[in-house]
Amino acid sequence: MGDSLPWELKLTLRRGCIYHYQDRTLSSGEPHYFIVINAYPLGQQTLLLTIASSQVEKVKKRRTNLPPETLIEILPSDCEAFTKKSIVDCNKVFTKSLAELSELHQKRALKEKGNLPAKLLEKLITALH
Repeated sequence: MGDSLPWELKLTLRRGCIYHYQDRTLSSGEPHYFIVINAYPLGQQTLLLTIASSQVEKVKKRRTNLPPETLIEILPSDCEAFTKKSIVDCNKVFTKSLAELSELHQKRALKEKGNLPAKLLEKLITALH
């Protein structure tokens, strides 16, 4: 699949890349920010993604029984891709095939929003483990 990916995806797809798109598996019809967590996503058929939510307090309340270090808060000043204070729940990982990502790109329903800064990416990876 990696050979048939659009060149724009080949250039951007790496660990920490942030994509903005609407996912039909979510109850909200709004697009969300998804962060790629695979170490080498181009060499794999399935992407592992975390999702950022601007509903910070709602996520914290829902996850009170889990270790707080598994919830990573992101401020707009921490990462320019985010316009609102957001939170990533590292207890939940989404999967998406490269084919699905490519299809979103071809439909122009996928927006690349840059990369998570190294310091935040390290926190996220640690929280996932």
